[in-house]
Amino acid sequence: MMGQYKDIEASRLSEAADELQQYVLVDVRTDEEYQEGHIPGAIHIPHDQMEARHEELAPHKGQKILLICRSGRRSVLAAQVLATRGYTELYNLKGGMLEWTGPQTKE
Repeated sequence: MMGQYKDIEASRLSEAADELQQYVLVDVRTDEEYQEGHIPGAIHIPHDQMEARHEELAPHKGQKILLICRSGRRSVLAAQVLATRGYTELYNLKGGMLEWTGPQTKE
């Protein structure tokens, strides 16, 4: 299953706002977790709904998609679902929101 996505360290990306702009952000945490705080501009699709809702990301299929969860585990599961649907530019926020020190919003 390796090779379907690349890890990006949350601690490093937190400091690189310009680099963050390159990605379509997809938060795969639960509704409650998302509402507690998320990276501004993130699309919210809980990982257990990815199978049913992956079409929502179809307009972004050729772009870099950064998958975000609390620690970096559920985002890997979401990446695997997307990889089987032909998505190739998949990135995992390694360390997840636990290690994210960049901007967050509750909107």
